[in-house]
Amino acid sequence: MRKKVILSPGIIVLLLSFLFSAGNIAHAEIKTIFAEGIARVGETETEVQAKQRAWLDAQRQALEEAGVVIAGSTTVTNHELVDDWIQSVTMAKVETKLLSETRSFENNLVVYRVKLACRINTDDIASLNAELENIAIGKHRPYEPGKPPATRSSAPVAERVKDFALKNGSLYTGTLADGLPDGQGVMLYPDGGKYEGAFRKGLRQGEGVMTWANGDCYRGHWLKDMRTGRGEFVSAQGNRQTGRWLNDLFYEE
Repeated sequence: MRKKVILSPGIIVLLLSFLFSAGNIAHAEIKTIFAEGIARVGETETEVQAKQRAWLDAQRQALEEAGVVIAGSTTVTNHELVDDWIQSVTMAKVETKLLSETRSFENNLVVYRVKLACRINTDDIASLNAELENIAIGKHRPYEPGKPPATRSSAPVAERVKDFALKNGSLYTGTLADGLPDGQGVMLYPDGGKYEGAFRKGLRQGEGVMTWANGDCYRGHWLKDMRTGRGEFVSAQGNRQTGRWLNDLFYEE
């Protein structure tokens, strides 16, 4: 005659907890994602800063491929916070290995390219997206070691101006904040060029259309005064480049 084994409720709870944890562990996955970042040396930055931007671009791509919704959480007003967040997250939760780094000259500019291998735990994706959502709605600021929590400063007062003369001779019509184009507006440049779209702290940032004096035209996304993101360039001769741009360079279709 077989003897029945009776388990206490406490043992049953422990067994169920173990099985549940084991199931979660089984579903966890470490993804290795290969990404390439590219950056040109801008007029007001050093080569070290350009190299850092190339790293940041590659890490951003790796996180997005893993399922982190960065583009949908980034706006004209919070992109600096998002960049800080990417750097802090990759240091804390992403194992990054440099595969290659090149420095070249393209159109008389120094261009850096880095290729990275990034190992990301898929269990972190949900929490990372939740952090980004908080950044998008203004409830979170990335923690910086050694610094006190940031306090929210009052927003600059915006005003509408027409034919506002800037120091470089350009004329601006649109929203102005702290003496700089900030928001939607139209800029007429001394050389005959024209930009119509979004500005941030005096720089072209967001969606906009730039028409140069020679007839060339770019319609798409800008970041820190450079074509970055999706956009289309049409030359005066009718040649087109449509796809992804990065730091004023055409990257891929």
